[in-house]
Amino acid sequence: MTLLFLSALAAAGGLLAAAVTIEERRRSAPALPPPAPSSPDNAALVPVRNEERNVVPCVEALLLQTAEPRVLVLDDGSTDRTAELAHDRFDAEPRVEILGVDPLTAGWRGKVHALDFGWRTLDVPWILTTDADARSEPELLARALAAAERGGFAALSIAGRQEVRGLGENLLTPVAYAYLDFLLGDWRPVAGGEGPPVANGQFLLLRKDAWDACGGFARVKSAPMDDVAIAAALQAEGFRTAFFRSPLLSVRMYLGGRETWAGWRRILGCLFGGETARLAGLIAALSIPVAILAAAILRGDGPAAFLVWTGGAAASAIVRRGSDNSPAYGLIFPFDALALAAIAALCGLDHRRGRLAPWKGRPMDLENC
Repeated sequence: MTLLFLSALAAAGGLLAAAVTIEERRRSAPALPPPAPSSPDNAALVPVRNEERNVVPCVEALLLQTAEPRVLVLDDGSTDRTAELAHDRFDAEPRVEILGVDPLTAGWRGKVHALDFGWRTLDVPWILTTDADARSEPELLARALAAAERGGFAALSIAGRQEVRGLGENLLTPVAYAYLDFLLGDWRPVAGGEGPPVANGQFLLLRKDAWDACGGFARVKSAPMDDVAIAAALQAEGFRTAFFRSPLLSVRMYLGGRETWAGWRRILGCLFGGETARLAGLIAALSIPVAILAAAILRGDGPAAFLVWTGGAAASAIVRRGSDNSPAYGLIFPFDALALAAIAALCGLDHRRGRLAPWKGRPMDLENC
């Protein structure tokens, strides 16, 4: 095979994968139904640990929800101004309560421990667990409640728009999410409660009696990915769970390149660290076009180099545009592909040593998970 032919294959493969992810899979996600005339009693749990830049706007967005949730802010040992800012802004707000979480119990993950602490104080039929970096449009919770009750779901989770700023965040987040969407495939079964256990802890609505019947958060106390573990536990007990995609939820997961790198290393390590074949396939799919590009450059084959780079950059731009991110960052190809391949390799190494990348100053041991 000539180098030009290999370049054409690599370019076509990247473009096909991007088009399938965006047009066939991501755009097939069913929309949430309109809200019901009235929403059932509900509450929202917001676990926070050193979230001084997020806690106030997150809670403000929850207070604007037409479903009118009671909001519990669960301060999990923050060492910054998180608690101070929350008290200053919301102490006079009757629907908000700010609680200091008990010290972390051995064998528990920090976020799950905080959620369990808040969960045990509530007696409402529906409870939303959401991250501090999540921002919900006013109708989102009401529409999620309507979908959950209409579909008979015990849990309903939502994937939203991922906001990114600057080179460091754009390098990884859009392409990593595109990979996850590619693996998910058709959204219709998971939105209809018939698919595998899939969930997103950024917005996870739970029916209290169902989750209590499963044993509550103690059942997933050491799970590296608590959201997926919750969905799996509910399905194992015969409950139905649903996963939707909605632009009414927006999240800026990480601030800057360092947080982005550590965060995706942790997430992909939790999901796929022990799946050597899957990681190897991802690394190969990302690395082969880069290797062809390097070979073309070294041989001075301009047409081949231009072809493979153009295909890679166009594929990167397509997945970014499909997630409402700037397609201009597709021009950073092949560095985004190399970064995701490096993360995948590190995930495998992390899993072999039994420890994921730390988060919020806490280790992420895999022992007993």
